[in-house]
Amino acid sequence: MAEVIAPTKKEIQSKASRAGLTFAVSRVEKKLRQSRLAKKIGTSSYIYLTGVVEAVVQELLVKADEHAGSLDPPAKRLTNQHVVFAARAHPDLARLFSGFCFTSETSVPKAVDHILDKEQQDDRKAKKQEREASKAKESNDGMED
Repeated sequence: MAEVIAPTKKEIQSKASRAGLTFAVSRVEKKLRQSRLAKKIGTSSYIYLTGVVEAVVQELLVKADEHAGSLDPPAKRLTNQHVVFAARAHPDLARLFSGFCFTSETSVPKAVDHILDKEQQDDRKAKKQEREASKAKESNDGMED
């Protein structure tokens, strides 16, 4: 009698492992479908979006690690302050996170300092001073009446 060999089961692979990503592709797919941006969403779109998010986070963590290593003495752990500083110090990341509110106890540079060039920053400061001066003048005029 010939032996019957049962077919072996294929090992289940996640979408992330098939795409070579660390972040969960299925979670991004779920959120993308829940957002109702379009009636139909292609399979490559959420895989690509997951890859983009993973690349941005990786860049942010690399910059945070560089900042933590450049301190005196170098930090042994990354903290939220290192991540916030990295997000505000890199021009592209500062532009990306410009509308995002980081809660932190330490002072970090504003995103505008890295997005705008020196001339534009000076224009913004001059306009701000003009507005403050006009408000102060209005409040003084109101008190005299």
